[in-house]
Amino acid sequence: MPRGVIIVDKGADMSNFAGVIFIVLLLTLIGSGALLFVTLKYYWGERGKPPATGEERRRLHQEELKLRARQIEHARQNPPPTPRSKFLEQQKGQVTTY
Repeated sequence: MPRGVIIVDKGADMSNFAGVIFIVLLLTLIGSGALLFVTLKYYWGERGKPPATGEERRRLHQEELKLRARQIEHARQNPPPTPRSKFLEQQKGQVTTY
């Protein structure tokens, strides 16, 4: 065999290409399976219970509205204190150290 001659095996190139395609398909299937698993786990929850429907959803909505009303009433009765603005208290030419 003369020097500098490189023998190229076409079968090796195709098997590498097929290997890459196989890995891509395998990773795609694994990712799709993980997404499906997480979606089902989130959708049905830890107890395997489907999401609330009909009357249960209305009841939960009413409870949430009552809780919000209590929070709003509490906020009205106990307003947050307004911070004193040191910017407005400073006089011209006077430097305040913090």
